[in-house]
Amino acid sequence: MAKSAKKAPPKKKVTRKPRKDWRDDVKKMLLQMRKELLLEVTQTMRAESDHLKFDIGDFYDHASTDRDRELALMLADREREKLTHVDDALKRIETGTYGICESCEEEIDKERLAAMPFTKLCLSCQEDLERQ
Repeated sequence: MAKSAKKAPPKKKVTRKPRKDWRDDVKKMLLQMRKELLLEVTQTMRAESDHLKFDIGDFYDHASTDRDRELALMLADREREKLTHVDDALKRIETGTYGICESCEEEIDKERLAAMPFTKLCLSCQEDLERQ
């Protein structure tokens, strides 16, 4: 009498979800940051245009208003510059160069990118630049 060979049940194909790349989280954060910056810049521009409509008052009112307006515009310039950095970081994510130091071409530490998500330089190269 011959032994009958038992067939093993067919193996189930394991489908793995693609690992979520850490850059996806950074991209989501940068997109949210971009949205907030655009809102801030838009609000500043609206406030500035409203200021021009209601320009009344004495000399001291004008001086105070001008000072406040100048401060608001300086902050708006910073926000626009930050927006440019955010857009640049998003482009680098799309091209696959995000997280690579533009100076030494080494990987930038994830901790640094978490703190400064739009940085282009690793800590060592940034320190070298600041010493100059």
